[in-house]
Amino acid sequence: MDPITMQNSTTSNLLRISGLASGINTDQIVSQLMQAASQPLYQLEQQKQWLQWQQQDLQDINTKLLTLRDNTLFSMKLQGTYLAKTVSSNTSIATATAGVNAVNGTYQLTVKTLASAATATSQNTINSGDVINDTGNDITLTISNGDANSSATITIKSGQTINDLVTAINSVSNTTHINATYDSNLGRLFLVSSTTGSNSQINISESDTSNTILTKLNLYIQNGNNADFIFNNVEITNSTSNNVTVAGINVNLTGIGSTTLSVQTDTDTIYNSIKSFVDAYNDVITTINSKLTEQRYYDYQPLTDDQKKQMTQDDITAWQQKARSGDLSGNDNLTSIYYSMRNAISGTVTATDGTQMTLSSIGITTGQWYEGGKLYIDDTKLKNAIQNNPQEVMDLFTKITESTTDVNATPGSSSNDGIAARLYYIVNNGINSITQEAGGGQYQLYDNSFLGQQINDINQRMSDMQDQLNTLEQQYYDQFTQLETYMSQMNSQSQWLSQQLNG
Repeated sequence: MDPITMQNSTTSNLLRISGLASGINTDQIVSQLMQAASQPLYQLEQQKQWLQWQQQDLQDINTKLLTLRDNTLFSMKLQGTYLAKTVSSNTSIATATAGVNAVNGTYQLTVKTLASAATATSQNTINSGDVINDTGNDITLTISNGDANSSATITIKSGQTINDLVTAINSVSNTTHINATYDSNLGRLFLVSSTTGSNSQINISESDTSNTILTKLNLYIQNGNNADFIFNNVEITNSTSNNVTVAGINVNLTGIGSTTLSVQTDTDTIYNSIKSFVDAYNDVITTINSKLTEQRYYDYQPLTDDQKKQMTQDDITAWQQKARSGDLSGNDNLTSIYYSMRNAISGTVTATDGTQMTLSSIGITTGQWYEGGKLYIDDTKLKNAIQNNPQEVMDLFTKITESTTDVNATPGSSSNDGIAARLYYIVNNGINSITQEAGGGQYQLYDNSFLGQQINDINQRMSDMQDQLNTLEQQYYDQFTQLETYMSQMNSQSQWLSQQLNG
């Protein structure tokens, strides 16, 4: 007779004693029966895994599309990306950067006077411990920097020292734009305005009629000056700052003298922007193409939990790679995005001067057919195009065609729009369509996507089926329990008959 076995039911915790009368291994038989009955549940588990793989891979591609849109295409569709310029100069006289409106060329600059800030220095020597208010009364100082809006008052109490004065002046510097410092080695107080120009002035008045504090300080005040410079034979004297913008060039005056400002197209910066675009595009288009053309291995289905228990981790990994392969093969959304992006890349754009432009016009071409649309750059041709035809290069990527039939047309929706503008429009729509199919991942509180709803439906079906299996398992055990009862009764009757016959 088989030994007594104890088992936890899937429906409740029971002490099951099987095979006492019949000698049948009830647990083994029920397990085999349940294994057969659970096949539909295992199939649902595999279907769920397949949908989850599709959802995850689509979300991963969507992340790449988001990165392409936000980190690359957004800037590539802006004209400012193609207006980068460099400015060379004698940096001891001026440094400069070119704004988007700066015109390539050579400009002459002569700096006669730099804009300066107002300063004040005490002429009398004052030791750090010297009292500056010995009147026995509080003294109010009114400090301003050129106008009433920068005026503030401070109070110096009787017995306070030069260090107390410095602290008080600095406490109102946000209003006066005047800062104070005391040099104990020189015994001097220094005041300096944080503003420059002729309006930079240090004015201090004292409430004490004897001017006790001001007399002890004996301040030498020097007001600020405007910058005075000549730009291409035009003298400018009204600049209160050494940072000026002239003819679209941002100039920082640094010294007295003459220099030449040479403005040129920043070929390297524009080239690097376009190269980054090509690299980002290739990453996305290659990923999409590889998923669309990935081979499907129909003999390899997703593993169930029970199947995994019988395999090593290496075997599981190898099997799942085969089983997952081709999960997005022929996906409608990806196919649409893929061919829309390739059509945009191969499109023709009419530049402002009427020139018909394509990417190949500036040295960007598509690789072999089996590379799935990957782009390659002819560095020399691209840099020559940037240097010699900057407007055409900019139009090729950024041009927006004004619609004559739809005033609300979205930029990039026209086949005549610039390549970056077109791609931005296509990628943005692609992101939305993938989100509808696969959801937004961890950033979405409720997944109402197409795949998400399918997965939720399977989860519910699996839960219902598991309840049915639990009930079925209990029914099997109940039947075997009844069999054991009958067998026990028959054994008892057999023993009684034997006793009667032997008696």
